[in-house]
Amino acid sequence: MNKYSDYTNEISSSEIYDRLIGCGMFAEKIPDFISSSEFLNYTKTLTLPITNVKDKDYVRYSSMRNINVPRQMAIPEPFAYCNLCNCISTNWNKIQKHFEFETRNQEYKVSRIHLRKMDNNCSLFEMNYKNYFKDGSPEQDIVIKSKYVVSADISNFFPSIYSHSIAWALKGKSVSKRLRNSSLWFNNLDFYSRNLKYGETNGLLIGPHASNLISEIILAKVDKVLIDKGYKYVRYIDDFTCYVESYEKAEQFLIDLSEELKKYELKLNDKKSDITPLPQASVKGWVNKINNFTFINTYDFNGQESLRTKELKSFLDFVIQLFLDEQKDSSVLNYAIKIIAKKHIGRNAKSYFIKQIHHLVLLYPYLIHLLDEFVFTPHKISKDSIKLIAEDVYSYGIKKRFFESNSYALFWALKYDFKIDSISTNLVLDSEKSEDSIFLLLAYLFDKKQGVNLVKYRKIARNLKPDFDRYWLFIYEVLSWTELSNEYRAMKKNSNVSFIKSSYR
Repeated sequence: MNKYSDYTNEISSSEIYDRLIGCGMFAEKIPDFISSSEFLNYTKTLTLPITNVKDKDYVRYSSMRNINVPRQMAIPEPFAYCNLCNCISTNWNKIQKHFEFETRNQEYKVSRIHLRKMDNNCSLFEMNYKNYFKDGSPEQDIVIKSKYVVSADISNFFPSIYSHSIAWALKGKSVSKRLRNSSLWFNNLDFYSRNLKYGETNGLLIGPHASNLISEIILAKVDKVLIDKGYKYVRYIDDFTCYVESYEKAEQFLIDLSEELKKYELKLNDKKSDITPLPQASVKGWVNKINNFTFINTYDFNGQESLRTKELKSFLDFVIQLFLDEQKDSSVLNYAIKIIAKKHIGRNAKSYFIKQIHHLVLLYPYLIHLLDEFVFTPHKISKDSIKLIAEDVYSYGIKKRFFESNSYALFWALKYDFKIDSISTNLVLDSEKSEDSIFLLLAYLFDKKQGVNLVKYRKIARNLKPDFDRYWLFIYEVLSWTELSNEYRAMKKNSNVSFIKSSYR
């Protein structure tokens, strides 16, 4: 099985720069209409680092979590992010050595989700990515002599990371404090990380993949100490699962983990720390129940299992009851939708299915992220059906002030080429009131496609210029180069770079 350092060492310094910027600048949860590939190419014409880019703010983006509570994500100011990625790339060999040194004591790869090259994906990071061939399944071995399992995670992880702790992890606290005013590389990494967040020392932006890399620099150091103490566990970002021989050892793990985290100004989430007797099922019970569901009276359609309405209805009824039994665990619905995506459903079954999805997404808006990839595309859902969902999703977003819903409704309208007549008259006002850059930009693109006069959007962009960094994406795309300044003016005038994918311009 591959070691941690096998993954980092196969990434070159040029690749870490290209992929962090070209494929890791925008969070996965954002509708897929923006790209930083043109910006990446443009940065290669610049002299780096860009010296006058300091203390930048960032674009806020709220994305619904599976507990129906929004998570604040971020789109970094592009030139500040470029400086950070350049710093990472320039010092990549030192960072690689850090990972190699700090993980040398691991019999198996403790961190299960981290930056790596992935097949057919230019991104270096993907949540919940698994490759059993390369990674194995260490839990099967380390559980053998264990009687308890400890579950723990870090409280408010990314927003709590102290930027100075990056240098502490790389060089030690005493050395870092003694050299804190120097321009050594580890201090530069701290400096450019702070520049993404208005110069603040507390918190990394959630969304950009550089944040995931920096978090691993710190937690690899924590892993090293705990593994040296003999603990056997796996870690998924900031979620720890440790297998121990006694209850006392389980309590000691929580104490030791807490003590190590304190060294980096982090703390455990007490509400999510749990000690459970073994054995446990290797997968959650609901997974087995769904996998063991028997579809009766299916038929073959071009080599694909096809479901009639009766079979589909029985499965969805079963899944919804299971979802309720599991305290509305969103993973149940997500898993079921992905299973149906692999099957063919006939015309009547499709009509029933899309109505159920329409109903569920209004109840549980976190499902909105799944619809395009796992419902609309695989089942070739009609434009009219998507339009009906979009109209209601849009209304939900305005009513609840959850503007991710509005953004997805407009994204679908652009992608599948339909109008949403019920929103057209209020769209400019709705988007302006939202103060949401993604919603504003999609509203602009939607009205542009409809041939609407865009003067009002330009006025909004001008009004937002005092808070340019918080709305840079919208302002940059809407205004001409003559109304921009500094790096943005030069970029648009000389190269006409756009962050909008060509099919949506």
